[in-house]
Amino acid sequence: MTEVVNRDELERKLARAIGKHQRAELDKLLTLLGNPPRLENVPAAYWENGWRNMAQQVEPILVEVYLDQAAAMLATIPIGVSWDMVNRGASEYARQYGFNLVKEIAENTRKGVEELIRNLQTEIPNFYEEGLNLGQLEERLSRWFSPIRAEMIAITETTRAATEGEREIVNLIEQETGRTMRPFWQTSDDERVCPDCGPRHDKEIIDDIYPPLHPRCRCWVVHEFPKGRK
Repeated sequence: MTEVVNRDELERKLARAIGKHQRAELDKLLTLLGNPPRLENVPAAYWENGWRNMAQQVEPILVEVYLDQAAAMLATIPIGVSWDMVNRGASEYARQYGFNLVKEIAENTRKGVEELIRNLQTEIPNFYEEGLNLGQLEERLSRWFSPIRAEMIAITETTRAATEGEREIVNLIEQETGRTMRPFWQTSDDERVCPDCGPRHDKEIIDDIYPPLHPRCRCWVVHEFPKGRK
């Protein structure tokens, strides 16, 4: 299988969905924190329930990535598999993983925001005496709600969903043929490849570790029947 299909378009779509939601959540958070900001003003429900809408926006895009990669792989291997099963696999993956992904994003954001506010309360006992206004507070908080963070998440999760879509097809092909396919790690093999992924390039995956290996990982996998390589 070649590189992740439609990667740039799908990454942008996912980054927009995440970024739009993050922007809305930052506005809510600033209102809840108050002036001066106090962590106790933010109810647990904000972190527990307030981010669930993101999952509804993210899940369809994860399904699209998953199915695009599955379809692209099937186009290269003339073996019939049940597309209904692929669709079910995509829906289940997006539902389960999408929820866990958003939960993790919310939890990491909560920890970062709480640490920032506590540091401000320690360093600046009087919010006004030091001239820190709400605009400056928003600027400091924005690292957790920024387009850069949305892009990082989108790149990573596009890689993950594409990998899972392809592995689903491999599982179905192996069930259909009774033959085992061998996975090989692929990188762009250029100067931008990180020192963790570089040594894995074109090597068979034997440790059950698949891309993404790290945030912003854009690696992919090639699956071949044993006769495809020496």
